[in-house]
Amino acid sequence: MPQVLESIVDNFMFICIPSIVYFLVWTKYRKQSGYSSKIVLFIFLSISVILCLSFPYHYLEHYIFDFREVPLVIGVLYGGPLVGGALLAILMVYRFIIGGHGAYNALFTDLGIYLSLVTMTIRHRLYNRSQLIRALVVSTAIVPILIKLLLYWFSMLSYQATIISVLFRIIEFVAIYMTVYLIEFLIGHFKMQKELQEIEKMRVISQIAASVSHEIRNPLTTVKGLLQVFRANDLSLEKKQNLTDVALHELDTAINIISDYLTFAKPQIEKMIFLNLSIELQQVISVLTPYANMQQVTLTCVVDTNQQILGDSQQFRQSLINLVKNCIEASPIGRVDVAVLTIREHVVIRIKDTGIGMTSDQIQRLGIPYYSTKEKGTGLGTSVAFSIIKAMNGSIEIESEINKGSLFVISFPLATHKEQS
Repeated sequence: MPQVLESIVDNFMFICIPSIVYFLVWTKYRKQSGYSSKIVLFIFLSISVILCLSFPYHYLEHYIFDFREVPLVIGVLYGGPLVGGALLAILMVYRFIIGGHGAYNALFTDLGIYLSLVTMTIRHRLYNRSQLIRALVVSTAIVPILIKLLLYWFSMLSYQATIISVLFRIIEFVAIYMTVYLIEFLIGHFKMQKELQEIEKMRVISQIAASVSHEIRNPLTTVKGLLQVFRANDLSLEKKQNLTDVALHELDTAINIISDYLTFAKPQIEKMIFLNLSIELQQVISVLTPYANMQQVTLTCVVDTNQQILGDSQQFRQSLINLVKNCIEASPIGRVDVAVLTIREHVVIRIKDTGIGMTSDQIQRLGIPYYSTKEKGTGLGTSVAFSIIKAMNGSIEIESEINKGSLFVISFPLATHKEQS
């Protein structure tokens, strides 16, 4: 019994480690479709197949049992029939190389699982969980058990070997279900995380849009008044020129406000590049200045370094906008100061406000989704900002005191050209 449990645990680890690493790393930072993704998935699952076959459980010194079908099922479900077919070929070739009794029986079983799963995948598409579970039950439990019973009927398996095989198929089905459940959980987690980022970004955009529209109304009202003056009065050429210059200046102001807003609102780009912090902070301040004016908050920014960091421009701006916006909302009729400087081998961004402050317990919980110090806040904005900073290899420290304000210290390692290449 200990040997059986040891073989089962070893085989399950052989499946989990390559499979979970693929879905944890590759699908998070790369596209989940395309030939490159399928090739990488095939490589990972091939390793699982070979490891499972190399370290099986030997029964009666003639039969070997392992979890080779688990990578096969994963390959068909998430890579398609071609990936599954390639894995089936590797499985068969390696099984015959190992030799021993039961090789042909294994051929029938693996082929039956593959054909059944491909058929159900093509016919039903497996769009929801109930269809997926039904396909797994039929293809990885019912079909292989029926094949074993047929082999027993035709006297190709002994009664004892048949009972053991059926019991092992049940164990293997549990392993398949657990593995697929873990994979679906990871895919769903990353999908939900991305959706939460988009939802929070749209919420921030809608709030900033209200302040931007207020700021745009002022220069447009001025231009409207100047046009009325042009139409109602007989002005001198010099006066017309002066009024035209004023109108053009006001229109430029409105255009700049709209451009800054659209720069923030356009879709994210996922390419890591060298960021000029002076330019990035200028865009952030430009977007938030109308919002700060509406809240009667003085917003300042000083960039005292020319060092660059490596990151995604859109996500970097989004994280800072979320944090600075929170500071503005916490500091009505106050001030928010942003400073950028170099300390040793790091670029440090300090965001200080004169707001209501936070307790130590609130600081520890800050960044948890759906936890917010604001009455109607969701906490998603801060959570998204923290995630982006962490993804860019940054760190954040928070100091705060009730009724005296808060200080956010964001630190990024200095970027080198070697890192980008």
